[in-house]
Amino acid sequence: AAVGGVDIIKDDELLSETSYNNRIKRIEMYMQMAKKADRIKGEKTLYAVNITDRADRLLDNALDAINAGANALMVNYLTQGISDMRCLAENPKINVPILAHLDFSGVLYANAYGGMSSHLVLGKLARLAGADMIVYPIESGKYRLLDEKYRQIAYDLVLPWQNIKSTLPIPAGGLSANLVPKVLYDLGFDCAISAGGAIHGHPMGAIAGAKALRQAIDAVVAGLDINEYAENHKELKAALEKWS
Repeated sequence: AAVGGVDIIKDDELLSETSYNNRIKRIEMYMQMAKKADRIKGEKTLYAVNITDRADRLLDNALDAINAGANALMVNYLTQGISDMRCLAENPKINVPILAHLDFSGVLYANAYGGMSSHLVLGKLARLAGADMIVYPIESGKYRLLDEKYRQIAYDLVLPWQNIKSTLPIPAGGLSANLVPKVLYDLGFDCAISAGGAIHGHPMGAIAGAKALRQAIDAVVAGLDINEYAENHKELKAALEKWS
């Protein structure tokens, strides 16, 4: 995926530290591969390792990860705790970006008769907690949001808000190359595109899957129709044939 042009690779939210998958060993292996990919593509890849844990272990997990070479961290900020996330983000020893994951958010916003608005849970609260970037659902993906809510989350993450730094929106959840134009037209270019199945499920393999997404982005940025652009880009064409 990194060789194909992916900028950020994250752990699954369910993967943290297990007897069969040691976090430090995982970091060392991932970063070794990321550096190889960087030399091939001429760009830098971030690996956001999941450090979610008990409150008393979070900072140690973060420092151990950074010392092992991690260049980004991931926290399931709602199950971890918003205050825990804020403490981590404000700690001067944490010198790498923090990716916030949305898991557990549906419990807070999906009920029409209770909870709070999704743009508060996934937008303002994540930004207040110090997230540098956050993964959240797209309007037309597998975890549905109302169109206006999906847009409002992005606005709450990036628009000026006193002295609070912006957070990079990362729309996700069933996002494939055919949906890239809608996302970028809806949210603008100040966001990242997140995909898993669209990369690893590409009929030509993961490298081609990553290239297809980059090609879709390039087409939209250049103001071109992705279907026409795909005629000269085989990876994008294969992706559109599978997912459109």
